[in-house]
Amino acid sequence: MTEVERLKQIASNMQQEQLSRKELIAQQTSVSVSDDEVDGMDRLVYNHCLNKKAFREFTRLAPVTFQNRVQQAIDDGVIPEPIYQNKQHLYTRTHIHTLLDHWEMPTYRDNYEPRVVAVENQKGGTGKSTTSALMAVAAALDLDTNARVLLIDLDPQGTLGQGMISGQVDEDSIYLTTVDIILGKFESEGEYASLRNAGYTDRDIILNATFNTHLPNLDVMPAFSTDERFHDLFWQAESEEVKVQMINRLATEVIPVLKEQYDLIIIDTPPQESPLIWVANEALEFLLITMSPREYDYASTTNYLLTTSTRFSSLPSEGKNLLWSRVLVVNHDEKSKPERDTIDKLSRTVQDRLLSSYIVHSELIVAASSLNRTALDVAKAEKRVSARKYDETNHSVNAVYRQVIREIKANSTKQVNS
Repeated sequence: MTEVERLKQIASNMQQEQLSRKELIAQQTSVSVSDDEVDGMDRLVYNHCLNKKAFREFTRLAPVTFQNRVQQAIDDGVIPEPIYQNKQHLYTRTHIHTLLDHWEMPTYRDNYEPRVVAVENQKGGTGKSTTSALMAVAAALDLDTNARVLLIDLDPQGTLGQGMISGQVDEDSIYLTTVDIILGKFESEGEYASLRNAGYTDRDIILNATFNTHLPNLDVMPAFSTDERFHDLFWQAESEEVKVQMINRLATEVIPVLKEQYDLIIIDTPPQESPLIWVANEALEFLLITMSPREYDYASTTNYLLTTSTRFSSLPSEGKNLLWSRVLVVNHDEKSKPERDTIDKLSRTVQDRLLSSYIVHSELIVAASSLNRTALDVAKAEKRVSARKYDETNHSVNAVYRQVIREIKANSTKQVNS
């Protein structure tokens, strides 16, 4: 057996031992650690609870009115009783969003168009996945915006979406990735084809391919390693027309269905110039480019921008779908003189397309990642980092989110018919 044949044999052996998507997701969601629960409640759910005072103040209802409305909702079976702990009532995010819907409180969709935001940079290690997850969680936690959020993982080598799926995965869930859905129109075999043959419509499959997370208004569509086949099938396509259809399908057939249910769709992209990036670029409306403030990242981001601006012009929409683009500095060590110099250079060159807020280099982000969470999912009381580091990180992340959501809203206001 030659060495090449041996490599092929090893790959075959490993493939036989590889977990299926269903098994992998089950494994990801069954991991438990000693602090996963607080008094019988999932730690992630507990960390995002609001006490009665905080929730009432958000609603701006008088105390008596608030109490009467909550009690009526409990009596009518709209919500279960809030959790009573340490002499205070705690409302989970499910309690809160159920009540906001029941009381017909304002939503994002009342005033703004649903939008697609892609987070990109062709260089790896620029914080794309971390930023995508942070922005998705921040948006879901933003009660004032009150949006339905979807995080799409389009990176075949990524595990972002898999790690965010909640533990309650139904046995009959549809285990399809975004790439599976895109390719479903071009592949005669596979789970997508089986579902279509069983009578499911394209719309049914798309809307049932999302998974719940720990937040009731945040869902995810994970990626899987088999998504790599998109590139092979794209380059092997029988005609340019088929290639255009493959690039177009997410934008023209999948996203419109998802926008029926979601207000903000955030796409985490692979770190490479590839057909999957072109798919994302054809589907997006807002582009967030992450980069660390280091000289080699500056150079690679320059190359990315040159390539991407040319690529947009060659896509079916010729870049007309791109409404907004910004560069976001991430993983910034404010004490580093070289990094501050790089940011000065960005200010001169990127100018008003550089977000003034940035995400700091953070021990909390690293600690949260090891727990399969975002920094926003860690409570200060857990003491994963010092109180000062915790506050610095949260201030930084929330400042970025507030700037991004303001600009999204400014470019998404619904036209009022006169």
